[in-house]
Amino acid sequence: MSLLEGFEEMRLVKVGPSLKERLERWIAERHHRAVVRRLQSLREGVEREMEPESWTALEAPMVLLLADVCDALSLNEAERAIVLGQEGAQALAENLETRIHPVPSPRPPMRERQAKALAYAREHGMIDLGAYRTLCPYWSDETLRLDLANLVKRGLLTRNGVNKGTHYTLAE
Repeated sequence: MSLLEGFEEMRLVKVGPSLKERLERWIAERHHRAVVRRLQSLREGVEREMEPESWTALEAPMVLLLADVCDALSLNEAERAIVLGQEGAQALAENLETRIHPVPSPRPPMRERQAKALAYAREHGMIDLGAYRTLCPYWSDETLRLDLANLVKRGLLTRNGVNKGTHYTLAE
C-alpha cells in the first residue's frame, strides 16, 4: 500500500484538485525551492572564495552557467534573481552579447626569453633547443620547449624536423 493510495478521489473541498494532486504539487514545489536554494548557495560560495575580486570576473563564465541552469529548470524571474544575485543579473545583462558571440581572451604578453628566441632566429635564420638553452641557461628544457611551441602557436615560428633534429625558423 503506497502513501498516496486512495487519495485520488479524496477532496478537501468540493471543487479543485484531489488531495493526491495537492500533495504531488507540494512535493514538487518544495523540491523546486530546494534546488533554487542550492544554486543560490553555490553562487554565494563562489562569491566568498573570490573576494575581493568579483565572482563575475571568472575566466570560465559562472554567470552564464547559472543562467543556463535557470533556463533549463524554467525558473521564474524571482527565482532567477535569487540564483544569480544582483551582481550576476547585472553582469548577465551587460554581457548578453558575449553569451552569443564569446570574446576570446587576450593572449598573454610575450615573455622576455621568447623575444630573445625570436631575435636569435632573425639573426641566424633558425633556432633549436640547444641554442635557446645557451640564451636562457637558467630555464628547464621543458619550459624552453613550451616557449618555442607557444611561438609556433602564435604563428611567429615554424617547426621543422622531429625529435632531436627539430629546429625553428621564422614563419612566413
